Amino acid sequence: MEYEAAVKGPLKLKGTANKDIQKKLKKKNKEKVKNEGESSKPKESNETPVSYKQPVVKTKAQLKFEQMKEEQQKKRILEKASKTHKQRLKWNTARCFTQTCSINSDASLCQNATSLKDYQLADIKENEIKEISDPLRFPDYFGVRKLFRVKDLFDARVHYGHKDGTLDPNMKPYIFGSRLGHLIFDLDKTADMLQDALNFTAHIAYRGGIILFVSHFPQHTLTVENAAKQAGEYAHAREWNFHIFTNSEKVYNGVTRLPDLVILLSTLNPQMQEHTAVKDAAKMCIPTIGIVDSNSNPNLITYPVPGNDDSPAAVQLYCNLFRDAILLGKSKKPVGST
Repeated sequence: MEYEAAVKGPLKLKGTANKDIQKKLKKKNKEKVKNEGESSKPKESNETPVSYKQPVVKTKAQLKFEQMKEEQQKKRILEKASKTHKQRLKWNTARCFTQTCSINSDASLCQNATSLKDYQLADIKENEIKEISDPLRFPDYFGVRKLFRVKDLFDARVHYGHKDGTLDPNMKPYIFGSRLGHLIFDLDKTADMLQDALNFTAHIAYRGGIILFVSHFPQHTLTVENAAKQAGEYAHAREWNFHIFTNSEKVYNGVTRLPDLVILLSTLNPQMQEHTAVKDAAKMCIPTIGIVDSNSNPNLITYPVPGNDDSPAAVQLYCNLFRDAILLGKSKKPVGST
């Protein structure tokens, strides 16, 4: 029996062969065809498609937060609508009055129109009246912020501090950094605190209070005394007596009025110790403004101003600013007041 195998396709017999062998070969060929057909078919996928998304479950806190947002937006919309409605009403009333005056030349209608204008002017000047009646409600009633700029502080060397090892722990928040072993003040913070101090000084002068300039350094004596003299106030630039505030009746042999404000151009004495006036003013509940250097303690000062208290240029700038603030406060006094 001879066999011949084809290169492609199922096997074929040549010549006579047994029927059983032919059946077996046919079965094998059918199985091969079935396997090839199954492999070519696409497999069924049981996986969920990528585009499917599960629903997002929100918590109670998230729902409350969204409700709060919606309520706030509604409030803002209602406020804007009410403002625009009020403005439209004002303009409409003004137009009605002007039209009636143009059509009817009666004097009574024109008087009504002028009364409406007066009413509008009264609304505009209401804020000015409030300022005059109660200046404490306004942060810069005297215009103290216009007296200086940060560049003026830089030119006067206010940013210079002492050496690194002499830093007081309470002065760390006001330090910007160090340069060549010397501490540098943050002039932005110094400017804000100096503006508050000048505003308070102007208010004391506006109320007719007594202001005392204090300094214990001999090199600054003339500048401090001249500034106090020009402002019409008092100065103590000599050696401090321990009983000036605490026992003034025996020192001056009579009833004395203590100052309403003490301006310390330096909170230290020449021996680099805390000035006695700081403690005495705190004992007598007298407000103080103090130029606090990097080696000073600002805790007992009511309005501390971090900055250089040694250089003559810086001290001259402080004296000029406090003098101008006092004069601004006195200039806005009502006529006839003492």
